[in-house]
Amino acid sequence: MPGDLTSRKDFRLKTPLHFCHARHHPDLQAAYNAAILENPANAAITPSYLTENEPHSDRQPRLVGSFTKYWARGRTLRIRFLGIAPPFLQNVFFETACKWLPHVNLKFTLVTSGDAEIRIDLSQNLNASAVGTDALLAFKRQDVATLYFDLPNLLDTQKLITAQGRSFARFDVGDFLSDNFERVVLHEFGHVLGAEHEHQHPNANIPWDEQKVIQAYAAKGYSEQTVRKEVLDRYEAADFSYFEYDPKSVMHYNVAQDETQDDFTIDNSGLGLSHKDIEFISTVYGDRQNSRGPLT
Repeated sequence: MPGDLTSRKDFRLKTPLHFCHARHHPDLQAAYNAAILENPANAAITPSYLTENEPHSDRQPRLVGSFTKYWARGRTLRIRFLGIAPPFLQNVFFETACKWLPHVNLKFTLVTSGDAEIRIDLSQNLNASAVGTDALLAFKRQDVATLYFDLPNLLDTQKLITAQGRSFARFDVGDFLSDNFERVVLHEFGHVLGAEHEHQHPNANIPWDEQKVIQAYAAKGYSEQTVRKEVLDRYEAADFSYFEYDPKSVMHYNVAQDETQDDFTIDNSGLGLSHKDIEFISTVYGDRQNSRGPLT
């Protein structure tokens, strides 16, 4: 993580749990078409309730079978920031995101103009990302972000304002980052690569006290529907490309003790990619090239 952790110990994320919106395009057929056009291997998953094994299932059939949203191996993903984002700020996000690259056969390149598959908005008070190839469905609207970061919760803006007398050309933003900056950026770029929330893994079995979770997030402005979608609901096993459940995954929310039963807690604050994160993403995007492009 950039900067000295001890020099930032007085600055914490304002919310105890990292919350983000993993955005799936609502048009399932369009999302399927984009995923398969990008990478035909995305069609490999077929949920059990669409097979002959369960001919009388009461589940509503989908237009298409379940599928993944992984990019084609060897792909270069262009990343561009929307709005006003000085180079020193762009670089710290980009360098952090590139920590995925040693484990994938993909390239990232940071561009300042032209088309980009991944477009970042730092002006919103939320963390959100289109999942994998769903980003392509907004490609014709290059003014629309595919990835959002809650900058006020990732950067101590008050300390930053007082330091503006420095030359931005030599500015070290590391001293102003939250302790969880790296984890949040890696989490959101995990969604960019097609990864889902690990705390919603079919085998997670987290003993949530659902009403306490709903109440805690309601205080932050989140609806019960959103909390169930992003926190409480587990994925259907047949619909989900997954490895063994990993409570240390960068894709896992922290689990607060006072929002669970039986004194259960998970605190991964300040941690980066887990061993299983690396194993999983290396399997998805094997034959890694460990490459990133320049700022152009």
